[in-house]
Amino acid sequence: MIVGFMIDLFAFAAVNGFLTAVWVLDGSGTWGNVKQIAQHPDTALKMHFWPVWPILGWGVLLVIHFGVVFSVLAFGGRARRHRREVAKQAAAAAIQLGKKSAEHLAAKHRPTALPTGPRRQWVAVMFTDVADSTGLNESLGDEEWARVLGKHREFIKASFVSCGGEVVGSQGDGFLGRFNTPADAVECAVGIQRELHQVEHSAGFPLRVRIGVHAGDAMEDDGDLIGQVVNLAARVTSAAHPGEILVTEPVADAIASDFTCEDRGLKDLRGVSQPRHVLAVRWAPD
Repeated sequence: MIVGFMIDLFAFAAVNGFLTAVWVLDGSGTWGNVKQIAQHPDTALKMHFWPVWPILGWGVLLVIHFGVVFSVLAFGGRARRHRREVAKQAAAAAIQLGKKSAEHLAAKHRPTALPTGPRRQWVAVMFTDVADSTGLNESLGDEEWARVLGKHREFIKASFVSCGGEVVGSQGDGFLGRFNTPADAVECAVGIQRELHQVEHSAGFPLRVRIGVHAGDAMEDDGDLIGQVVNLAARVTSAAHPGEILVTEPVADAIASDFTCEDRGLKDLRGVSQPRHVLAVRWAPD
């Protein structure tokens, strides 16, 4: 604001000097007359000093500008201090709101503590087991069989995940997986058999698996599944033929609208006190 007043003051002096020079150069007066008018302004009208009108008009505006500058300098300091104080308070409030929002979001999305220790859960479980793995190992040799088995492990794990399942155990060439529903487990099993059939057809390598699926309550402890449902799924897998998918009656009831099953009747399963009704899921190469 002070800079603006100084610019106006400089322009006032320059323009008035120019107008006065024009008054002298056009023969209306002399520099002596200008000096006399400066000493006695009341003589300006008598000497027909016409620049007096713009000088007076601009002078009034200059005085008003000066008054504004003086008022701001004299009384604006308190207002500026007040605005700075208000700004500080607003910044502090914004910081507090930010903290509260962060705390609220953290509390909202804070993971709920999972229960510790064993807990019972209904699951669908699936076992896969490579048929005649001993003969394949002997025919390929240890090094080549280890390479093939490593690729097979990657394939089985990826198949489980693609159907919403996860691997909860493995031993040698066998895998135990858990799924949310029997349909997810059977869909995964069918996909595995179709893919392995395609590999055998294109590469001529007979890598076949037995698959068994069962569903029921199991005890879960630190990611492991324990209980009769797991043992029964393992026994059903042992009863399957290479390339076959055997399921128990509860699983067959759950997938009746999505898959076709063939009755295999009651089977005596090793380690199981009573014969169990099993069915084979019908699948065909894709």
